[in-house]
Amino acid sequence: MKVSGKSILISWIMVLILIGAVKVAQAKDFEDEDFSQRFSAALSRFSPYADVAGAGGASAASKWSSSINPASPAWRPTTTALGISFVPQYTELCLSEGSKLHVISESPVWDGKEKGVFMPGFAQAHSNRSTIRQGLEFEYDMNYYQMQWSKRLAEDLAIGVHFNFAESQTNFDLGTMRVSKTNAESYDFRLGGLFQPVEKWLVGLVFDYGFSPSRTTLYDWMGTGLGNVKIRDTMHQFLLRPGISYEYKEDSAVYFDYQMGYFYNEEDRLEVHRFFLGVDHSIVKHLFLRGGVAQDLTADAAWTVGVGIYPNDWLSIDMAYQRNMFPELSPEFGNSNNITLSLGITF
Repeated sequence: MKVSGKSILISWIMVLILIGAVKVAQAKDFEDEDFSQRFSAALSRFSPYADVAGAGGASAASKWSSSINPASPAWRPTTTALGISFVPQYTELCLSEGSKLHVISESPVWDGKEKGVFMPGFAQAHSNRSTIRQGLEFEYDMNYYQMQWSKRLAEDLAIGVHFNFAESQTNFDLGTMRVSKTNAESYDFRLGGLFQPVEKWLVGLVFDYGFSPSRTTLYDWMGTGLGNVKIRDTMHQFLLRPGISYEYKEDSAVYFDYQMGYFYNEEDRLEVHRFFLGVDHSIVKHLFLRGGVAQDLTADAAWTVGVGIYPNDWLSIDMAYQRNMFPELSPEFGNSNNITLSLGITF
């Protein structure tokens, strides 16, 4: 029996509705899990690009350079004279207990033709100082750097590699007294492949391994006389993310990703299983609407919407809204709402 692309699209939209409407029966609370592991797991959900954020975070099989797949930037040939793009982005993450995280990122892209596509990146994150549910005040700062390379080896195959480094500081205070301070560095290595088995279909696979050594000082803020306690630890993470997409008309597609994540340190481990489903639909040539859902087996569904405006060949404007995309943080910070704005300038 021949199945049309339209039938597949309708089926996937029905799956999206069902996933969003039903909470998995075996779901459990994140409250009993280690904070450092949950925080790392939440960061692995983050999408700095508004087009990806608006489509539920699904992008492992995307042909656009905004994809989580490091192979994707090489999929589409550059037609501009210099082959250079610059994409600044801003995200504001608002948590219901009062914390706000501001993330600014910059991602230049250079198409070196036979040399491949190079994509360095930079990001800065800073939170306000606010009180979490446990009564402590939280503050976070991070600087992030990346280098990415991809190349299209054949008409139906592209590969990519990615490395990023970040340094961060996390503080918990009680009034004027410091309770704890954690300084950490993280190193992440990512491999990706993008394959076209038949026309209109793409299959992607992304694998991440990262580790993050940290140094935490627990201060004797109660004045017990025991002194400060210093702890050294290393967080490890493994992420495997296969994805598939179907382009039902030019530049309009449905995306579906599955992600398995494993986070562990000397104290404990955390395993996550996530499903991302999104639609990127062209209303007219210069206007796109997006929607999606992300479902974790340990939390309720997250919903996303977005819009893309492309007034000419050298400028793009993308905006996205996500609700409850970071349930791992809910025990301390409550529910999340975030908005993302991306600009793309091509030379």
